Amino acid sequence: MDYKTEELILHGVTEADLAEVARTWPSERRPISEEAARGVIARMRENYGRNTVGRVAHLCLAVCRAEDPRTILGWCGLDGRRDPGEPEIFLLLDEDHRGKGYGTQCVKELLRIAAEDFSLPSVHGGCDKDNIASRRAMEKGGMVRYGAEENGDPLYRFCAKKRTETGGQESGER
Repeated sequence: MDYKTEELILHGVTEADLAEVARTWPSERRPISEEAARGVIARMRENYGRNTVGRVAHLCLAVCRAEDPRTILGWCGLDGRRDPGEPEIFLLLDEDHRGKGYGTQCVKELLRIAAEDFSLPSVHGGCDKDNIASRRAMEKGGMVRYGAEENGDPLYRFCAKKRTETGGQESGER
């Protein structure tokens, strides 16, 4: 399963991506071993199968440029461990690939996936209060700030547009 934006492919990894997963997987030690990368891929594939309409267990996608679809720039997805009906959006781009609009493209596509492919009414998000790039990506991607944690970290939400009984679009919290 791959999803495309203007410049990116959000890619569901397979065994063919083993070397790139080992090279890029977010961990304290990089690269990780091939054995560890196989485990990461197996967990992702298992989670892909657990995601259904109305519920996302965990959707983790590799971020790749459309012009170089085999090189992973980072990771993004929807994490439903806290609440599968309202997953949390996440985005982890390698430092070399930040500030290029990729985060905003990822957020927009993840919100589209949540609303259209999984029929989720909303998506939650948050970030460190000092992470201006993540805040801007969520805002530019379509999320609305609705509050803050006790420590000041901002909280965001996206509410999908709902269909009215006449079949038209009713505006959501956007």
